[in-house]
Amino acid sequence: MTGQNLGPIPSRLVFLSDLPRAASGDKVRFLGCVTHYSVAAGALSMQHSYPAPAAGSRSRCVTAVVDVRLLLDSLKSSDAQVGEWLNVIGYVSAAERVGLAQLGTAGNSVGVQAVMLWPAGPFNLGEYEMVLKGRLEFEASKS
Repeated sequence: MTGQNLGPIPSRLVFLSDLPRAASGDKVRFLGCVTHYSVAAGALSMQHSYPAPAAGSRSRCVTAVVDVRLLLDSLKSSDAQVGEWLNVIGYVSAAERVGLAQLGTAGNSVGVQAVMLWPAGPFNLGEYEMVLKGRLEFEASKS
């Protein structure tokens, strides 16, 4: 039994905008802002416009389509409010599986099956972006 991990696999902290580079099945943690909630699909659409698009750019923001059906018993109505910032831990999945059609989302979307989410509470978005960018750059330099 030596070398076996008997606990859950750790999540990888990423920017929401980096989700398209994650493989299906990757366990991720990210911060995003609720832009829509579909009761019928049991899914939230979330965005975080980072990095900010250059002036005059037609860059499209990544949308995370977050399946929350596993969390419906604990999901608070405030968690599904448009404009609410949430931390999400989940597994990257095919976006089609979480109801893109019902959310009216197309294009640059990534599906995530949420296993945990909680409100971000008060925070400084610019500071969060700066610290996470530094952390990711540090981790990349070590590998």
